[in-house]
Parts: sequence; C-alpha cells; structure tokens
Amino acid sequence: MVEDRNNVGEYSDDAIRRFLLGRLSASEQPAFEQRLFSEDSLDARVRLAELDLADDYAYGRLNDTERELFEEKFLVSADRRRKVEVSRTLHKRFALASPGEPKTSLIERLRFLLNFNRPAWRYAFGVVIFIVLLGTVWVAVKKESRLKEEITRRFSPRRSPTPTLPLESNHPANISAPEHQISPSPMPVHDQSAPTQPAVVIVALTTAVSPESDMPSVDLPKGSQDIVRLQLALKVNEPGSYRAEVLTADAQSVFSTESIKAWDSGQAQIDFDVPAPLLKTGSYQIRLSRDNAGAKENVGNYYFRVR
Repeated sequence: MVEDRNNVGEYSDDAIRRFLLGRLSASEQPAFEQRLFSEDSLDARVRLAELDLADDYAYGRLNDTERELFEEKFLVSADRRRKVEVSRTLHKRFALASPGEPKTSLIERLRFLLNFNRPAWRYAFGVVIFIVLLGTVWVAVKKESRLKEEITRRFSPRRSPTPTLPLESNHPANISAPEHQISPSPMPVHDQSAPTQPAVVIVALTTAVSPESDMPSVDLPKGSQDIVRLQLALKVNEPGSYRAEVLTADAQSVFSTESIKAWDSGQAQIDFDVPAPLLKTGSYQIRLSRDNAGAKENVGNYYFRVR
C-alpha cells in the first residue's frame, strides 16, 4: 500500500487522487479536509490534480471503477464540469499525438501550444506589433488634424453680423393687445413611496479548529439586494490589513474581500458584507488572514451553515 504522506508530512499524489474520487476512508477524510482548509499549498496541489483527473477522464484513461467514481464523486460542481469540457475541447481540436503514439497530458499540450519559439507565434506577434504601430500613427494624425482645426478656429477673424433695417408696415389704429386666458398648468405628481432598503442579516462567528464543531445556522433573506453581515471575533486586535475568503465545503471560492480593518467595541472583530444571492444551502468556511509586513499570516478559520 502506498503511504499517504512523505517524510515532511505532505500528502502523496495518490492520496489526493483518492480524495477527489471519494476513496479515502472514514478516518482519513476529516484529517485531509482540515489540512485542505488550512494549507494553501495543499489546496493548489488539489486544483492541479483536478485538471489531470479531468484530462484522464476526457482521454478515457480511467478504468470502469474510476470512471464511475469520477462521475459520481467528482462532477459535483460547475467548476469541475467546466474543467472536463475544456479537456474534451482540447482533445478534439488540439490533439498533438498521432494514432498509435501515446497521448500527451493537458499540461504538455498547453506547453507545446504556448511555445513562443514556433514560427506561427512569431508571425502573429509581428502582425500584432504592426497593427499597434499603425493605430498609433492614425491616432497621432487625427490629433494633429484636430489641433490645426482648433488653432484655425481660435485665430481666424470673426465676421460681425450685418445689421438688419426695420421694415415699415401699416398697423391698425386699435393697438390694444388681445386678451389671453392663462390657465395654470397642473403640478407633476411625485411618487411619495420611499425606496426599499435591503435587508441585513448579522452573523457573529468565533474561530473554530474544525468544521465538526458547533456551527451557527443562518436563514437567508429572499431579496436580490439583501446582504449577510459576518462579524468575526479576533483574539487580539493586531494592526494591519485583513483579507477574508468565503469557501464552500468542497473548497470552492464564493466571495473574498481585502483591505479590511479591525475595530474594537469591547472586543476586537472584523466586519464584512456578503451578497445574500451568492450563498446557497450548505456549509461554509471563512479563511481570515493578515498582511504582516508583506507576508500572509493566517489568523483563523470560521464556520457557519446556511439553511
């Protein structure tokens, strides 16, 4: 049996692949998910493994058991289904291996397509540079023409208008003006109804070690402009700029915001708003980090559930 971790405690590629296919045991799954929530390096490796697994599925490299697990356990989000569609499109339109030769991986095909030493790329860059130069010359000519017109308009002498002579005409003896009846125009009707204010649902959260701890539940408002205000309690109010990212249970990013400042009203906390239409029924995690002199420092994890 292949070991799941190496000497430095990192998970092997086989363990990540088994996680994506839902083949980890009941004791391995919680530990892996906790590491996935807290380690950015493991999250990046999982995303790369998703691309490779989608590529293997599109090329038919999976056996029957793996294909059934892939369709049942892997294709659970729109982002993963899009990755499979990209692999299928690349397989159909940009296949590099001829019949009888081993098929290259997605990363190798992209590396070949983006090889800037190929003549096609050189010709394409030459055409782009020529178009940019032509556009620059055209803009300069247009600006010069407009400048000449503006100078001519400002310094050309203006002609004085020709005075018109009054014309004599016969007027009637009665010069009294006719009487006109002036009726007041009706005042426009104004809409007195005040604009509808968006609803705000406030959720107070504290740091938690794992998603198995008690998670507060929230009922979402139904309006398209409504928001959910998340209040994250801090252990210490440390100076700096904070960043918060809201993730689903399968580590899919839903919303993120940066440059948040902590404030103290008896207890240090971070407040930020999330549009309610972005949240669906399920469990969520919030990763809070702080910019410490240019370095990203993890502050804590928060969990909540949407009913």
